[in-house]
Amino acid sequence: IASKSFKHFVKYTKDDYVFNWHHLLLIDYLQQFAEGKIKKLMVFMPPQHGKSELTSRRLPAYILGINPKAKIIGCSYSADLATSFNRDVQRIIDDEKYKDVFPDTYLNSSNVRTASNGHYLRNSDLFEIVNHRGFYKSVGVGGSLTGTPADIGIIDDPVKDAIEAESATYRARVWDWFTQVFMTRLHNDSQI
Repeated sequence: IASKSFKHFVKYTKDDYVFNWHHLLLIDYLQQFAEGKIKKLMVFMPPQHGKSELTSRRLPAYILGINPKAKIIGCSYSADLATSFNRDVQRIIDDEKYKDVFPDTYLNSSNVRTASNGHYLRNSDLFEIVNHRGFYKSVGVGGSLTGTPADIGIIDDPVKDAIEAESATYRARVWDWFTQVFMTRLHNDSQI
């Protein structure tokens, strides 16, 4: 059932997860998003309320399980935070419980930085799904996405703190990156 239900996937792959009413509400929307019923979804929750665990860690792993051809871009205010989400998604996919649910979605067992000899890439910036065309690429806001098409775009915390959020200059920089870099990587059927 975890292969068809995001709620059950979360519970099976993270059995210590404690659901509250707001998690169940968010999970319902994320299930609809994963099924393609929602094209654009914005999530506003206070810090430490499960937003990143569900949307930036568990959801990409679930989507790559149901569609190993999905091309996912994960972004955050810094490259460091974006790559930490990347590594977390990899850990979920590498877990034995994930393999029980989605045996056809797996990663190269080695850290591979460059594509040589037909190896699938796997590093903290980009990993590819073995025998499929799917991938997960992480980038910080302001970073390059040249040549990277996306079916799914996830932006988790595009600003670091209130100081940046209140800065007109920083907001303009984020908006320019969003419209001129991030949005140009999407196609008509992409979801964000």
